Amino acid sequence: MSTEFKRRTVRLLATAALAAALLFGFAASANAAQQTAPTTNADPSVNSAVWPELHAGDCQQDNGTLVIRSDGTGDWSATTLTYHTHSGDVWHSNFDFYTTAGSRLFRSATLNSPRMNDGNPPPHYFWTGHFTFDPGYFTAIDINKTRQNSSC
Repeated sequence: MSTEFKRRTVRLLATAALAAALLFGFAASANAAQQTAPTTNADPSVNSAVWPELHAGDCQQDNGTLVIRSDGTGDWSATTLTYHTHSGDVWHSNFDFYTTAGSRLFRSATLNSPRMNDGNPPPHYFWTGHFTFDPGYFTAIDINKTRQNSSC
């Protein structure tokens, strides 16, 4: 395993743990765009945001974590599940990135979960996605104004 991969993994896990602690007891429920929870980062070349529990249709997303880097790369991870399906549900997410002033900069590609099946209890599906963006946007992005657009 490369040193850079280890650093990124540690940063991602630390951010997720901090966000989970800060968000304990908070939940959002909607099928449309979702705003992030406030986050802070010690490393200025990395920004991250974490979403609380979200629902879309009969699906649920937990611990959605978005990490963007000054090199123009981004990673997404979440755990999703479905409460009722006959054909296998898929969680779809993309992200709208905004400036502090509220101007939309760009939308990410859509990232899709694995095909999910229900159960009693429903199985949880951890998944990740990777995307790229113009690195010139990095300093203009207000990570706390990023909106997740989801459907399932």
